[in-house]
Amino acid sequence: MSSVRYEICEIDPGHYLKILKCHSDENVQIETVNKSLYIIIPGNPGIIDFYEHFAIDLNKKTNCPVIGISHTGHLYHDSIFSWKPKPVIGQIMDKIKFIEKHLGDEYKYENIILLGHSIGCYVIIELLELIGQEFNNKIKKSFLFFPTIERMSTTPNGKVLTFLSDFLSWLVYFLAFLLTFFPNKIRKQFIKFGLNNRHGSVNDDSILIDGIEDILLKMSQNYSCFKSCFYMGSNEMKIVTNLNKKVIEKNLDRLYFYYGLNDKWCPVDFYHEMKQYMSEIDRENANVYLDQLGLEHAFVIFKKQCEIISNLVQNNSA
Repeated sequence: MSSVRYEICEIDPGHYLKILKCHSDENVQIETVNKSLYIIIPGNPGIIDFYEHFAIDLNKKTNCPVIGISHTGHLYHDSIFSWKPKPVIGQIMDKIKFIEKHLGDEYKYENIILLGHSIGCYVIIELLELIGQEFNNKIKKSFLFFPTIERMSTTPNGKVLTFLSDFLSWLVYFLAFLLTFFPNKIRKQFIKFGLNNRHGSVNDDSILIDGIEDILLKMSQNYSCFKSCFYMGSNEMKIVTNLNKKVIEKNLDRLYFYYGLNDKWCPVDFYHEMKQYMSEIDRENANVYLDQLGLEHAFVIFKKQCEIISNLVQNNSA
């Protein structure tokens, strides 16, 4: 049976990560050396609580421990209320710091398998270039799901976020700050309306993860959390531009790209261009795939879609 707990890590003074740890009892026995340790690097918002169902399902299927690392400041906690946001490069360096300094505190493992989602894929690609050699050698594979790794500001959703951050950021921050003063009852109604409007159909593929309303409610109570998410998103539009071909070519044998068919953060054209790029460097057989199952960019909030992705990881981790 999978066990889940959360820990707060003060990665540097006044800046915090929230760590999800998911394992079975045998994963943490003193004499047990796990074949692999799976590490989730989230999208934005990088609230790691969204990834709990995915982590549990992956742990059950692989019988390996799963760790999720939030983005710095993308969290809520009863005893921490205020902090300053960090840009993308700060987020990358904090992941490296955590992996190098804190990863071996609890689990013994032979290999690391990285699981990136959305901007988490960009973090992984940069991490592969910057992390120390000792840990780089342990990274066996990196899965990049719905990867926002290039030209973010030119995508349909990127254009909207760029406009908001360039011209209306003051209004976005004001409304988010104002929302923190609303009673929980009213904020719950906003959340239910948003979820029903966006994901109102009821079928096996659209059943949302347990506790999603509570996660969103707690997010809406913390202005620093929202500010960290929006600040990082705005920075992504400026930082995520050209594809880092140098790192991709160097690490291609341990990269697995999975693009969405109708992804407004990473249009299908990016998939076709990646396939063309693979052809140009004579790597047509590289692991670059296009979803054919209708999965959403935000797959982690749907139970069935989490389970489909965890199956994919299990079947391709060798």
